[in-house]
Amino acid sequence: MKPRLLWPSLPRHWTAAAPVALLLAACSSGPTTMDSPATAFGGTWVVTDSFPAGGVTDMGSSPLGQMVRMDAAMAGDVAGRACPWPSYGDSKGVLGSVVGAITSPLPQSLESPVGVLEVTCAGQRFATYAVLADGSMLTRHGPWLLRLEHGEKLAARPAPMAPEPSMAPEAHMAPVAHMAIAAPAIAMDPPAAPAAPPKLVYLASYKTEAWAKKGWGILAAQSASLKALQPVTHAVDLKGKGKFIRLFAPAADEAAGKRICHELGKAISDCGASGREK
Repeated sequence: MKPRLLWPSLPRHWTAAAPVALLLAACSSGPTTMDSPATAFGGTWVVTDSFPAGGVTDMGSSPLGQMVRMDAAMAGDVAGRACPWPSYGDSKGVLGSVVGAITSPLPQSLESPVGVLEVTCAGQRFATYAVLADGSMLTRHGPWLLRLEHGEKLAARPAPMAPEPSMAPEAHMAPVAHMAIAAPAIAMDPPAAPAAPPKLVYLASYKTEAWAKKGWGILAAQSASLKALQPVTHAVDLKGKGKFIRLFAPAADEAAGKRICHELGKAISDCGASGREK
């Protein structure tokens, strides 16, 4: 999946100031560290967008799709490193304190107030994130500015639906014509059975087709099984919830479907949910 390169693709509400109550290690009041991240930050984050912020020489160097774990036992970062038993701090800061100097124009000033999440490992700074008003985060990684979204929030979660009865196709057999003249018996091979339809494995639901395609790209970066498949989408209109685009993987069988969900791990908690094929 190619990284995004244009700033206009960022959400419009990024232009708003995003003061969030967080602790910055550089604040004059001094940092207050925690063994576990605040509830809003715990879990798995995914790098969903990347933007050139400096001298990018290799367009394939962006860690798009990288999963970042944050909990009491372990913290990851966008480079794929892992820190056991990290500490977390949060405060207020400005965007420039996290992303540094940016060669491309930003949709908001580097002096814009943002929340700041600081992760330390054995007393050393491990990772720093700017927390935006929409709940996503920004961080700097070499020449890239990266946007991360919480894995549990990537997909809207429609209420489960009761499975619809499956309608097996009827087999139609042409009548066999009997010959009036006796002839030697000829062994006839039975007709080949029709190929079984793929098993649709539910992955997630999105508000638009474009977001569903984006979601597929993110998930395919985490699952070798998905990379060899083509996405399947179904549009549904749920009473009281509105329209959603459901994203499925066409697995060969039940075992292949379970393998996909195992590869995705905690990124999609509803993976394989039944009754959403219609």
